[in-house]
Amino acid sequence: MTKILIDSANIEKAKELMSYYDISGITTNPSILAKGAKNLSEKLKEIKEVFKEDLEIHIQTTEKSCEKIVLEAEKLKKYFGDNFFIKIPINKEGLKAAKECKSKNIKVTMTAIFTPLQVLAASKLGVDYVAPYVNRIDNIGGDSTKILEEMQKIVSNYDTKILAASFKNQNQIKDAVLVGAYALTISPELIEESIWHPYTDKSIAQFEEDWQKTFGDSKVVEYL
Repeated sequence: MTKILIDSANIEKAKELMSYYDISGITTNPSILAKGAKNLSEKLKEIKEVFKEDLEIHIQTTEKSCEKIVLEAEKLKKYFGDNFFIKIPINKEGLKAAKECKSKNIKVTMTAIFTPLQVLAASKLGVDYVAPYVNRIDNIGGDSTKILEEMQKIVSNYDTKILAASFKNQNQIKDAVLVGAYALTISPELIEESIWHPYTDKSIAQFEEDWQKTFGDSKVVEYL
């Protein structure tokens, strides 16, 4: 089963999606929060209220040093609860912080991942997720599908899961699912687009037209 998370801070749109799509959680980063939150305290409160119980909340650290990242993670976990994951960009301080967070039973998503060897380094520390940036891999001339396959082989030897991120089109999403990524975080716009097809709309319109020609505005249950 592939988990789908919302990569956005638009909570109204998130609630709309959750009314018809099986959503497993939400991911944000400093760029997302900076774009969509005039009142960040209120935005974080909304995230906590909507994404609760078994839904995941992934919030990225705004600190750079190991010590400060861990302190921030502790405060965020206390606020959001056990479904919280601290997102930590991979570098030396980030790896130190990830190791420390795991020792304190704080769930970790290691982010800004581009290479299989970065996945190896994070997985050996026991992080919960690694988040490769799919579209950005393609943008710098990489083959994101092939690289995801290589990453998948590496995490199969560890407890770490892939949380694929940074999608710009439906083919990237499809390929990530087919290579076995455990979870994907996708913008609301791409999630909406993923269930749409022009011939679906055409088929629905044809059903309605054919029905009305014979039965008018009546409904099928009226004939029971």
